[in-house]
Amino acid sequence: MIRTGKVVKFEKGRPLVCFDRLAACESCGACMESKTQTLVRVLGDADVGDIVEVALPDKRVLTLSVIMYILPILALIIGLFVGNRFFAEQGTAFLVGLGSLGVAFLAVKLFDNWLQNQPHWQPHIVGIHKENN
Repeated sequence: MIRTGKVVKFEKGRPLVCFDRLAACESCGACMESKTQTLVRVLGDADVGDIVEVALPDKRVLTLSVIMYILPILALIIGLFVGNRFFAEQGTAFLVGLGSLGVAFLAVKLFDNWLQNQPHWQPHIVGIHKENN
């Protein structure tokens, strides 16, 4: 997918691009945000104010969505199952489930930090339209 946005500043040596939110985001409501724009750090060279075309790796976005949403849910379910299987008290089983959920969130965070250093997983600039002054 290619999206068009504007470079608004630099963060950690990379351009920060402002995108208008997709129409699908407006009707979804899952994130409970009323923002009409979103900021994304991208790979590439551009100047502040440039209009850029950014390629977002579709397959990777889907893979990341599965990792970020499904892994914690599975960890919670498995933790609850293991807790119920090995502990008589439901409170203990619940704590085991929460513990596994916490471990899953930690794993997702560590994976996210690792991915930020992997260029083939990052959105990157494929076209630049210089701002006319």
